[in-house]
Amino acid sequence: MYERHLVGEIVNLLREEAEFVDVRKESDVSPDPNDNAICACAEQGGAAFIVTLNTKDFPQKKLVAKVISPGDPFPTTRRARPR
Repeated sequence: MYERHLVGEIVNLLREEAEFVDVRKESDVSPDPNDNAICACAEQGGAAFIVTLNTKDFPQKKLVAKVISPGDPFPTTRRARPR
């Protein structure tokens, strides 16, 4: 199990590096309607990756961001973002 201070450090790093994304419109991308907001945030925010334990609800063919699981090897190249 993770030590509490390590989790706190990770949360603080995320706060420092995160960018606010004002999601203007949700799309019907995910088979789980509750995940559409995550898909919209990733796409509109230009995310390179979506990390999830539930990859079946994040269809790679409909997303620009690369969908990976926490245990997957970290990709060494980024996908090009549409401009």
